[in-house]
Amino acid sequence: MAEISLTINSKQVKGGEGLTILEICKANGVDLPTLCHYDGLTDVAACRLCLVEIEGERRPMPACTYPARDGLVVQTHTERLEKYRRLILELMFTEKNHLCAQCVASGECELQALAYRYQMDNLRYPLSWPSLPVDSVNKYIVVDHNRCILCGRCIRACDEFAGIHTLDFGYRGWRDKVVADLGQPLGESSCISCGACFQVCPTGAIFSKVSAYKGRAPECEQVMSVCPICGIGCEIRAYIKDNRVVKIDSPDLTKPRGLLCNRGRFISVQPVARRVLTPLQRKNGKLESCALSEALELVSARLRETKARHGSSSIAGVVSSQLNNESVRAFKDFLAGTVGSKQLDSLDGDHFRLVKQALQLSRTKKGLKGVEISSLEELLDADCIFVAGANPLETHPVAGSYIVRAVRRNGANLIVFDSTENGFPYQATLWLHPDKGKEALALKALIKVIMDGWLAGESAGTKGLAASLKDIDPADVCKHTGLEYHDLNAAASMLGGGKKCIIVYGQGILQYKEPELVSLLFDLATVCEGKQRTSSTLWLKPGGNSIGLWEMGVANEGEFSISTLSRNKAIKALYLLLGDAQVEVPELAARPEGVEFFVVQTSFMSAIVSQADVVLPSPLWTEVSATYVTLDGVSKHVTRLVRPPEGIRADWELINEIDRRFKK
Repeated sequence: MAEISLTINSKQVKGGEGLTILEICKANGVDLPTLCHYDGLTDVAACRLCLVEIEGERRPMPACTYPARDGLVVQTHTERLEKYRRLILELMFTEKNHLCAQCVASGECELQALAYRYQMDNLRYPLSWPSLPVDSVNKYIVVDHNRCILCGRCIRACDEFAGIHTLDFGYRGWRDKVVADLGQPLGESSCISCGACFQVCPTGAIFSKVSAYKGRAPECEQVMSVCPICGIGCEIRAYIKDNRVVKIDSPDLTKPRGLLCNRGRFISVQPVARRVLTPLQRKNGKLESCALSEALELVSARLRETKARHGSSSIAGVVSSQLNNESVRAFKDFLAGTVGSKQLDSLDGDHFRLVKQALQLSRTKKGLKGVEISSLEELLDADCIFVAGANPLETHPVAGSYIVRAVRRNGANLIVFDSTENGFPYQATLWLHPDKGKEALALKALIKVIMDGWLAGESAGTKGLAASLKDIDPADVCKHTGLEYHDLNAAASMLGGGKKCIIVYGQGILQYKEPELVSLLFDLATVCEGKQRTSSTLWLKPGGNSIGLWEMGVANEGEFSISTLSRNKAIKALYLLLGDAQVEVPELAARPEGVEFFVVQTSFMSAIVSQADVVLPSPLWTEVSATYVTLDGVSKHVTRLVRPPEGIRADWELINEIDRRFKK
């Protein structure tokens, strides 16, 4: 970027060619008022507060959209400009109902701050007092049109940060307002509740239900951390008041993983399930509170007794993939090291074993390390994305947002391969809808079409695959799978002709429990590679720390697994480490037959807790400092946000104490 020189307020300053006057002013410490500008969003010059006088121009020009040029002479705070700004502010206040004393944003409102700055203690124009609706249908977000100044920041954030474009302007003239989709309430629209709209709102027009009136930013301690809930690893800024999380925002929406989802932004602020606050012990058929030392002694004694009577293999442990590395490591060391049992699994261990089998079955013979794993950010640069059996906008909304942004910004082709409807009905370039149970056959036909039309001869890596598909007739397959032949050819053209293809898959494709089906996705990734083409896969893991658990060997390949628990009569003691995961475990809908002693370590009351003999309380993720591994394999540290309730200790501390008592 070439350097230019211009004069601002009689002072010579320098900046980069291509920047706007506003950007150069900010870089050189010149304060210009703005309301519609937000760093990272496209500027539209809607509020007109950043007007400046430029030598040679007949009228004031908006600094946010005016490109700086070498030699420009600019004035930013003349008497005329300050009168303009005061006038604009007065008109904004008269147009809507800005009752600051009652507003949720009072003290943090940019419009209010500018009113103080310009000493606006009176208005020269009559107040219009419109009666506009308040949209509170959304579970987390409220839109109050009475406080909206039509700056458009929420609309641009929804489009450019989230990629969803749910919001836009509707109606015309004095009736103009921000609407969702075709005018329906926000809670019934395509909104994914990421909260970017209310974070960029300069007034109280859009605000969070769960954070409203709980504390203003100046009253709160701000803690930077990482959200571990779904495995994306988004950066967060938490606002803490009176040892409570009152709000969670993104520290920078423009950064990679700067966007948040509804779980990371809202659910952690207001957990709704009932907490387990004291240890519980079953007495006379009922769970009753007891001292922590009593509960720990009982657990260690009963496990020691079970080992003595039935052997170490009669004791099994199951871990939630939401748990941090420190707790899982302590649990594995205790069970495998101290107890001597290899009966350990994670709640999503079957998924890990299925994918591992699929990699071994892959006909491209690449092995476990052969298929390149995509990072989340690579989605933004892809020109072809193949989503198989996954609904990212629901399970991993930030990843889903990245996919939509690639489609909207880069014109990427989005192919959805799913027998059921998912969250991409409008963004998908093509939806391949095979009959249920015929997915593997449809994938074979797709791979065959790509190999026949786009591969220049067989390579060493695809020779075995080509041989396995020699009897596949794509046209005939379409008749038996419910696909249209022209759709299959179109998909092959997009995948074979793409420069950067990413294959995204999730639980929907794993539910069939067919390793061959998943292996075909790896084969598809291989045939999409070439001298000038790259291809990779992205598995949307079911838990926030699935990879962390699997790297520690928690999802073993022995006889024990969570899916076979009900049939495994050799298990006499079961230790379920859930932490703060709120999950349904079908395998534990009823207490497994043969289990004589059942321990549950968890944060929340549930149907599973009611079956336990001993319940140990766990902290929430916000109450401990720990490490997690993201779904694309990056280790991240999560900082403690608040202190846990009195008497609740970290999971690994309780496990280490049980370990110590067990050895006595």
